[in-house]
Amino acid sequence: MKYIKSYILFVLMGLAVTGCTMDDLKDDVNDLKDRVTLIEQQVKLLNDNLAVISYILDPQNKTISNVKKEGQGENQQYVITLSDGDQLTLTIGKEGTVNEPEITIGEDGKWYINGTSTGVTAVGENGKNGEGYPEFRVQDGNWQVRFGDGAWANVPGGEGIAGGSSLGDQVFESAKVEGNNFVVTLKDGTVHTLPIVATLVCTIDRTGLTFDDEDFLVINKGERTVIPVKIEGEKMQVTYPEGWRATLNKLDVADENGNNYQLLIFAPAADTRALTRAAADNTADVTVRVQKGAFWAVDKIKVKNPRDYSNNLNKYEDGMAVTVGGFDIKKEEYGAATEITADQSITEGGVYFVSTNNVTLTYNLGSAGVTDLIILPTTADVTTINLSVSSQIYFKGTIACQNVVLNNKVSSSYPLRVSENDVKVVFVKCKLMNLVVGKGMIMPNTNANPERIGYFEITDTDIKLDNAGANTYLVTGMDCTKLVFNNNIVYYSKDVPQDTNAFTATANDTNGHLTQFKVYSANTKTLSELIMNNNTFVDVEANGTSGLVGLVWASEVKNVEIYNNLYWLSFPATVFKSGANPQTKIVMLRLQNTPLSVATGGQNYIYSGNPAVVNFSMSGSAIPAGLAEIISTEVFFDTSDQTTFNKSMGTFIPKAGYTQYGAQR
Repeated sequence: MKYIKSYILFVLMGLAVTGCTMDDLKDDVNDLKDRVTLIEQQVKLLNDNLAVISYILDPQNKTISNVKKEGQGENQQYVITLSDGDQLTLTIGKEGTVNEPEITIGEDGKWYINGTSTGVTAVGENGKNGEGYPEFRVQDGNWQVRFGDGAWANVPGGEGIAGGSSLGDQVFESAKVEGNNFVVTLKDGTVHTLPIVATLVCTIDRTGLTFDDEDFLVINKGERTVIPVKIEGEKMQVTYPEGWRATLNKLDVADENGNNYQLLIFAPAADTRALTRAAADNTADVTVRVQKGAFWAVDKIKVKNPRDYSNNLNKYEDGMAVTVGGFDIKKEEYGAATEITADQSITEGGVYFVSTNNVTLTYNLGSAGVTDLIILPTTADVTTINLSVSSQIYFKGTIACQNVVLNNKVSSSYPLRVSENDVKVVFVKCKLMNLVVGKGMIMPNTNANPERIGYFEITDTDIKLDNAGANTYLVTGMDCTKLVFNNNIVYYSKDVPQDTNAFTATANDTNGHLTQFKVYSANTKTLSELIMNNNTFVDVEANGTSGLVGLVWASEVKNVEIYNNLYWLSFPATVFKSGANPQTKIVMLRLQNTPLSVATGGQNYIYSGNPAVVNFSMSGSAIPAGLAEIISTEVFFDTSDQTTFNKSMGTFIPKAGYTQYGAQR
């Protein structure tokens, strides 16, 4: 302890200044040892006696089976054995001189320390147990207190314990055994008469059992556990949590520890919803009760199945990471989660675990927005979570969704709007519906000073585009540190006309094509890293202006990985209203300023219904070593087979020889 070190340092300094003798130093050190021993004894006495007073105030159906007196005079102690086998030690002490906290119980039944309420209930009443009793220690020269397994806290007014030469007891005035009663008198004159029921015993033998940090006995689903029990009395009863079962079996001969019964506990074969989390009340208790006359003896043990970590909410609550794509969601970063079991509106940001399949969540918070919106399934059988977005989601922090069908009802804009730099966006196993043609998925808050995306990922997701038109961008107008686009199906759901015009000659009306589609569109911005593998693109045409564009259009892409993509164009347009000449080249990557320097990729296939007119390339600039050219004119879908190519169902299964490419469903 620091105060001991400080005292020794002070003694050594005194020796150097005054020339103290070695005998003087030894005396000081011995005095210090005596004082430390006294303090340790005082702490133990205080804690032991508080355990006794806590039992007196709240016996919790435990009776006294035996009281043994030890010592005489100032060293007088009573060892109290309860019916569940626990032992308490009561020490009758005189007024001491050690500076210790004053402990009282207020009229409200709460524990008070040095006149300040702790808020903890001391007295059990109306069938409810008390909430425990204070435990004290001395740390760094100060008194500290805690209740149960709670955190230690400094006692108000408990600073410094210097002084004192004798032990003291502020709780008990006297104690004695009178016949079958144990009679204790408190310092305030209150007398408590506690019956001693020698032949009433109920003790669950915990020897050899392993308990978790919350004092639960963990039993695997469907298994049985046998626990020795010592019972003396009559009218035995066993209660247990819903879904569990427990019985008592009397032994012909008691074991070496005096246990004459077995408690058989049967765990449920399936999860019991009430026990998916650790319980602090009796919903997890297996309780044994024994009666003798008017008295009861009780012992109990808390049980639960092992934590099910296929349940994402359990993992999250226990501090483990829930992985969504390439991104981890952890409680220490995002705080407490909300469980959703029925349709409801999203009223604030946060982490939501959905436990009922096909639930509908509604978002309509307007420009107030949220910090973090994370929507995840609780278990694997929650395959569909509907998210109806009626106003743009202005957000900071993180957007993460899994198994979510995002229905965009913002009729004139993007559903997501970034409100700060370095946001994270993750969609895994989702469906993105009703993205507005001419807009797209995510935009900056302002074009004048656009925000920067730190991480953007769409994986294992279907993106269905229902309307013809131009300029549909998943990400637009922002720098992005890392963009991951893997194993997705992006498709225009309508039939494409067999002509080359995207617009009529006289108006801006579309002519049945969906053009100018881009995964990333920011020709003045930098995309630091692009990973785009195993995607299927159907009739989302990247061309559509007088200049050359691509599925990815940036000022610079510093690092690219692009493998195994399928790009199908039934009949791409080549004539556009804004272009004087036909645009006959389609590329996957278009860099406005800086050519590709670091890129790897290959086995990317593209098909066009008018190959004689349109030609293709992986990049609008020179292709670096390690990146293979796109392979064109390959017929890899059988459009006559509705079971493998069906726009209404979003089904696109490649022909033999190409099944390892494109989205793997």
